[in-house]
This record gives sequence, structure tokens and C-alpha cells, in this order.
Amino acid sequence: MRTVLGRGRRKVRAGRVLLRELRKLARKERQWRVPLRMRHPRFWLKGFLSRSAVLYDLQNTGHGKYVSDLQRLFRTKYMVHARLQDVINNKLTTHLLLRAMDVRSPELLGVYSRGAVHPFPQEGRIPIVVYLDRMAPGEKVFFKVLAGAEGKNIVAVEKVDAATVLANGEAMAPEQMKQLLGTHDRPFIVERGLAQHDVVGGLYPNTVNTVRVLTMLDVTNGNEPFIALAVQRIGCRRAEPSDNWSRGGLSSRIDLDTGELGSATRLPDSNVKEWFDAHPDTGAPINGVVLPYWQETRDLVMHAARVLSFMEYVGWDIVIGPDGPLVLEANINTGVNVLQSHQPLFADPRVRAYYAERGVRAAMDAEPPAVVVDEPV
Repeated sequence: MRTVLGRGRRKVRAGRVLLRELRKLARKERQWRVPLRMRHPRFWLKGFLSRSAVLYDLQNTGHGKYVSDLQRLFRTKYMVHARLQDVINNKLTTHLLLRAMDVRSPELLGVYSRGAVHPFPQEGRIPIVVYLDRMAPGEKVFFKVLAGAEGKNIVAVEKVDAATVLANGEAMAPEQMKQLLGTHDRPFIVERGLAQHDVVGGLYPNTVNTVRVLTMLDVTNGNEPFIALAVQRIGCRRAEPSDNWSRGGLSSRIDLDTGELGSATRLPDSNVKEWFDAHPDTGAPINGVVLPYWQETRDLVMHAARVLSFMEYVGWDIVIGPDGPLVLEANINTGVNVLQSHQPLFADPRVRAYYAERGVRAAMDAEPPAVVVDEPV
């Protein structure tokens, strides 16, 4: 009896989660500001937003090999156990975990909370105005909310002179900066500003351009982590101060063997998918550019995936600096669409096998339905 009741409760909870995610998808569909004639309602029943139908060219390629938006929200975001997700959804604990596991990452300067910076590893707290006054001219730091994705709530701060800082490019006095942070009403981590390699900065100089790498476990080969896909994200004017895809940034696929970039694309503004061999704002070359330190980047990602193998499904954000790569963030929200804009994830048999074991099934599969677990393991 208890088993039956337990199953019933789990089904009710799953139904509530599904309803919540369907509402999220409906909001996202409405947020895409295009006329009705540009939408693709026939793919809604397959779990795809109209914008994704354009991005993946589903009219011509078919939907079977693609992870749908519904699967992304309802299944893939639960690949890692919820209790473990809490660790890397928090940027502070991510920093501490990466350092403890000897994974190269940016310098954590402190935590901002309630008007003051608590510097690491010193004692005490420094009022934000005093902290900004003590910054050296030309020094750059990033204030990032402890939890949040899609490049939101990042404030890039650069000291100009004794009386002025730049906050996301806007000049203001330190007291104004205090008011700006106060509007968020939440803690921030404070990171040292990063220098990026000249080749990477040359793609677009006004943002830190990060590599996104998706790793998961090869369930057919002893659960050894592998890289499913990797892309170079590239900033642009409308995405500043970040390179974030959801804010309009570009994505270029990386050849996993050579580190060479392909043509870039971005989320479509209409019913036409755009491709760019050169940057649309600056004209800088993209297609054919070879990333520096690519082998070192792959090695760093694989090391991180192995020492954190309990985080079995992660989107890693990597910065390639003048002297090599660093792990900037680890994400449960892996950016499925930024990756699938170049290749459907189900096209890789190892990816299909992993997803099937976790209850995410490709429409193209001829195998029996996978057993869906009630909770991620």
C-alpha cells in the first residue's frame, strides 16, 4: 500500500513539475517578438518553441535528433541530483569546490553583501565605497550574483580615477555604484577581472569570450566522462557586458581535434537563421580561427569532469587567458540550444545512450523506451 501511495505522490509531483515547465515554455514563446505568421505551432506538440524550430531548421532537418525545449526543462536540468546541483548553482561554493579539487579558476576576491565586501581570505568587511576607493586605477573586477544563469546580474567594474568607476561601461561615482548594487538586494561574489588571449579577445574585444563545453558520462564505457560538443561564445554590442547567447551573443562550433572555429550563429530575430564568417559588428574573422591552448583546454575540462564525476552532466565555461585556460563556471543549465544550433545532440550515440539511461529518449530511436527514474541519481 505504501509503495502504491508513494508512486501516486511521485506522479502528482511530476505532473506539477510538467505543468510548471509548460507554463515557462508558453512565456518564452510569447517573449519572442515576431508575428504569428513566423511561428511554428506544429512543432509545439513536439516540445519545441518556434524560435528553436528556426534555429534548428526543423522544417528541413526534422525534429528527431534534437533535444526538445520541453525535454531540456523537464528532464535534462535534473540529470544531476538536486542536492548536488545546489553546490554549483551557487557561484561561491563553485569557486571553493574548484579550488579544493585543483581545477584552475579565476581569483575570488570576496563576497559583497549588505553594503560591504567581505574580502577573501582576510578578516572583516569593507564598506563598498571604501572598497572602490582602494581599487587601483585600471583595476577591473566583476560582481556576480551568487545564483543565476543567462548572463544576468553581472556588473563589470573598472576603476578610472579617484572619483570615478565604470560600471558596465557607464561612468559613475562610488556612491552611485553602491546604489546600483543595492537595487539587486542580493549577495554577489567579487572576482578578479580576467585577461583573455589576444586571439580570443580579437573575436570581440569588449566582452570576455568564453568556451562552453558539455561533458557527460559514457555509460557504454565504464562511465568515463567525454566531451559531447564545444562552442566558442562571442560577445557583441547587444550582449555586453557578457558574451551570453540568450542576450544576443554569437556561437561558433569548435573542432574538438584542432580547436578551429566554424561559422557563427545566434538566436534568430525572425524566421531566418543567420550565419557569420566574420563578426557582424566589427568584421573580425571567426570562421577558420584556431583557438590557442586548445589541447590544454580539453585537458582542463576532462580533469574537472573526472574529479567532479558526481556532477555527471555539466556545461563548463572556460576562459582562455594569455597563459592558458581557466574554468569560469560550471552549469547544470548546459545551454542545449547554443550547442544544438550547430549539431543535434542525439546525433552522437554516446549522448543518446546517456540520455536514454536518464529517461530522455530521442524521437529517432528504435530501441525500447528507457526506464524513467523518479529522481536523478
